[in-house]
Amino acid sequence: MYLIEMNLIPRLKAGSLIVALTTHADHKAIIPDLIAELALRGPVTVLDGGNCFPAYRIAQLIRRQSLQVDAISKRIFVRRAFTCYQTVHLLESTPALSHPHVILNLLSTFQDEQVKHNEADRLLTICISQIERLRLAAPVAITLEPVILAEKEFLLKRICARADEIFTLHSDARPREKQLSLFQGL
Repeated sequence: MYLIEMNLIPRLKAGSLIVALTTHADHKAIIPDLIAELALRGPVTVLDGGNCFPAYRIAQLIRRQSLQVDAISKRIFVRRAFTCYQTVHLLESTPALSHPHVILNLLSTFQDEQVKHNEADRLLTICISQIERLRLAAPVAITLEPVILAEKEFLLKRICARADEIFTLHSDARPREKQLSLFQGL
């Protein structure tokens, strides 16, 4: 079981921009829950900037709640980008529909060392304007993992400055039993 601090889903209303900060491990654990829950409620567009869309896990979660896995899975519209230039095009070409948009790892493609500071800033400005366009019709949730390159941390700050709310997503912090090593003490 995973926690979404302050319950993210009810906060997703038309016009809202929600930013969810998470670690890579927790992202893999929590984001499928979010997307599956949204799909159970209706259509959702997922824009994947980090090549991290967990299709199989989402199908498993949907199957736990419904026998209509195929019908519900068809409510999830997935589009991917592998470079920051593709991310710009992806956002520009995404129609502003009235269902939630989830943007996974928006800044992942901006971590390319070949993309200089000024160019990354220019491209992010375009992305932000497109996100603003999308949020006029529907809620937008953006997931962000910690910035890898220190010189690109300003991108994270720019996205967070535009957010209506910022959440830190984390897995349930309950203590887990530690498995002892077979070779401990050798």
